[in-house]
Amino acid sequence: MLAHPSTLAALFLMSLACVTSTLAAVRVGNETDVNALFFAGTREPLVQAMINALGPQRTAVVLYLVQRSFDAVVIVTAFAPLFYWLLGSTAVHASARLAGLRPPFAPLLLFFAYATPLTLVPANLATATLGSGSGAGAQLASLVGIVCVGWLLLIVHRGIERHYGVASDRALRILVIAVIVFYFVPLVLIVGAAVAIIVAAVLLEYF
Repeated sequence: MLAHPSTLAALFLMSLACVTSTLAAVRVGNETDVNALFFAGTREPLVQAMINALGPQRTAVVLYLVQRSFDAVVIVTAFAPLFYWLLGSTAVHASARLAGLRPPFAPLLLFFAYATPLTLVPANLATATLGSGSGAGAQLASLVGIVCVGWLLLIVHRGIERHYGVASDRALRILVIAVIVFYFVPLVLIVGAAVAIIVAAVLLEYF
């Protein structure tokens, strides 16, 4: 993938990944009943904890916001390969820059355009075929997804070794820093900001 990349092949693979991701998102959207997660005997334990902490009325407002945003989350999921491709390549390259390595970015961008579909397409097809939820097929699809993410990390680790000309342990450090600093930390900040907004609204009695 690094030695003889093809831009057309990379674009074709990314298009295929987006198509299969859309199929998986549609399957998940059709099988997920948001109301079942929040109400009656099928509600999640977190919802009951929110009711105990915030009260029924305020919890209802929060759940309404979640319900209204569910369709948007499903749509964003359909474009997940693009996030893996663009964010993954830029995160790894930025981590390598922090380590003092400065090879060109374009080969890494094409590398991720190959690696992302090769690992996400099987996971998406498993979800689109076997579904989501708590059944045996859904559990198998989840297992396939976990294996494919691990496979992607292994491919990226090898790509870092080859592209930046570093040893395995240094490539692992670059990958770990990329995942933590450019994925986990922003995710924690986003979730923390959302929680802070809800807490502030409750304290200020906006609802």
